[in-house]
Amino acid sequence: MISTAEKIVSTQTATMHDTRILAPCVALGFFIFFLLEKSIALGLAVVLMLGLFALVVRWPELGTLTVLFALYSNIAVLGMKTHTILRTTVQTSQMTISTAGQNSRVAVVMAGLCLILCVPLVYHFLIRKEKLTFDWGFYLTLGYFAVFLTSSFFARDRKIITSEIIDFLLEGVAIYFLVVNVVREYSTLRRAIWALLLAGSFMGGLSIVQRVTHTQNNNYGGLAMLGAELNFNPVGRESAHSRSDESNFHPEGATSLTLGSQFRSAGPIGEPNRYAQVLVVLLPLAAFRFRRERSRALRWLALASGALICGGMMLTFSRGAMLTAVVTFGLLVYVGFIRPLQMIVAGLALSVLVLALDPQAALRFASLGAVKTLLAHSTAGYKEPTEGQRGVPDTSVVRRYVINVAAWHVFLDHPVLGVGPGHFAEYYSMPYGNRVGLIQQLKKYRGHNLYFETLAETGILGLASFLAIIFVIMRALWKAWRTLQQKGSEFADPAIAFFLCLVAYLISAIFAHLSYQRFFWLLMALCSATIHILGRLEQKTSWELSAD
Repeated sequence: MISTAEKIVSTQTATMHDTRILAPCVALGFFIFFLLEKSIALGLAVVLMLGLFALVVRWPELGTLTVLFALYSNIAVLGMKTHTILRTTVQTSQMTISTAGQNSRVAVVMAGLCLILCVPLVYHFLIRKEKLTFDWGFYLTLGYFAVFLTSSFFARDRKIITSEIIDFLLEGVAIYFLVVNVVREYSTLRRAIWALLLAGSFMGGLSIVQRVTHTQNNNYGGLAMLGAELNFNPVGRESAHSRSDESNFHPEGATSLTLGSQFRSAGPIGEPNRYAQVLVVLLPLAAFRFRRERSRALRWLALASGALICGGMMLTFSRGAMLTAVVTFGLLVYVGFIRPLQMIVAGLALSVLVLALDPQAALRFASLGAVKTLLAHSTAGYKEPTEGQRGVPDTSVVRRYVINVAAWHVFLDHPVLGVGPGHFAEYYSMPYGNRVGLIQQLKKYRGHNLYFETLAETGILGLASFLAIIFVIMRALWKAWRTLQQKGSEFADPAIAFFLCLVAYLISAIFAHLSYQRFFWLLMALCSATIHILGRLEQKTSWELSAD
């Protein structure tokens, strides 16, 4: 028999236990109610984050895949933009400032995504008792960061340096370390690839829908932004300029009242060339899943993803991305991912699709032929071509040439450590660009070449340490591909697929600087994770063969 005193003590103990559980819940409820009073969107965002966190604790891999999709589709960053900014049809500076160092809201988002990735990291480290991965890629990244800091020490603007350091730590080092340590199984890698492909096809597909339905005056909540306007004349010459006034839009969906002018698709990134680069590097992964998926439905899904990614990329009118895509398709044929006939059919189908959506894309690509004229007469004063004049490069090409020459001259003046991260555009692009004499520089432009800008800002030490990271990872991928291919293993395919992703990025980097670096470091981390996964699989296979 339980005495009355024992019952009272037991009841009091249970009450205290229930109170300890209920009190935080009640406090959380009032906190969410308070947030809902201030902002419904913020309150709902907190509820969704708590729900996601609970799911991630239950299924850690879900957190990894969610973060990969949110990062690559840029949805997480867009979620922190105000409603007024998201309603803007054409890109503005508020839309394109989307790095952790430039925008505190983006820093909060990146920190939150890293926190979510910490859940599967803790699962692998504490529950499965797996060791943390510190590879050569990570050590070389820290080495590059050391050069980065050394160059920063001699730079003139502390505010820019602080922004650049925050960018590198949150969007570079943190993402690389966490992704390498949470993508540990081949099944997780396969799903991670699909997360990127779904993000790419979602972005590209929305850009196509926007163009097909003539709804360029709707940016779909920031997921289908538009970039600078291209004005094509009858001979294919173009000039580019931005517009932010929605009254310029034709009521039926044409992007301008000017004949032959088109706005460039910029997706959720807000900048056409960067959006094109983010899409084009996914093409080898789409070809890989099309080649290796056993389900016919998934193979068709991979093919559709590749088509949507290509279509979205073409609507950016990015000549660098178009050229990268051509080279990438050629390499995919070389490694046997696709047959020559398949490439020809796909190329014709894509050309017909793009020309049906925007015939001006062909003129944009054909204008690359005038570059040789610029190189042959680089010292002559440039004049914008007149109506009917052919073979003269357009203003966009000339400006890029001038900026690259300016970056090279800055490097020659500061060869060892450069002028400091982030300093070329702010302090050197205009004075050095105007010295070239081809065209007057009235704005501060970043270098339109990753290699030249890196040389200008961090010198030969910076470029050497940066390229060392890429070289080590690409060499390991190539070695894994050759080894597994000789054994006839199907696991050779992911190695060469990610190798070609890096090749595509390096080619596109000839025409673009390293902005929104989270996409680059995410790609590098997945490449490194692929190396470790394939190494473990090869080791496991060797043990099984030796045991037999």
